[in-house]
Amino acid sequence: MKPSSHLPLSKRYRSDLRTVVGSSATAYGYTLTVWSTGMVLSHAYGLPSPPLVFAFFGGAVLAFAVVGALAFGGVTARPGGGSSNAALWGSFHLLSVGLAVGAVWLVSAHAPSFPGWPLGAFVATSLYLAVVAAESTAADLKEGSER
Repeated sequence: MKPSSHLPLSKRYRSDLRTVVGSSATAYGYTLTVWSTGMVLSHAYGLPSPPLVFAFFGGAVLAFAVVGALAFGGVTARPGGGSSNAALWGSFHLLSVGLAVGAVWLVSAHAPSFPGWPLGAFVATSLYLAVVAAESTAADLKEGSER
């Protein structure tokens, strides 16, 4: 039996809610980034054709691979679960999503549809990942300085 099963229902729910929010934070931020940047690009270029959709997700995959290889020192590393227990405000992703969307807006203003779609996805993904790590680090540092 799990230790949390002895807690009152309201405390178990709050504990489970914390787990759900904490484990969803990065996916939530990246979802906002991809959806928002896709809409910025759609506004600039119109709806993408299927090949441009493949180019968009190819750009995102390439950015994730590049940033991941830089973070882990190669592509054969096995990433484990994060160990961050940053303050909740570090998971709001205002800066990381905002900078990614703003950068893609600039891309869409200066690049044609192709390479704009894959370049936009590359810029959004790499910028989001880099800045969200900085947000998490800042929240960890701020939390540590208050103890």
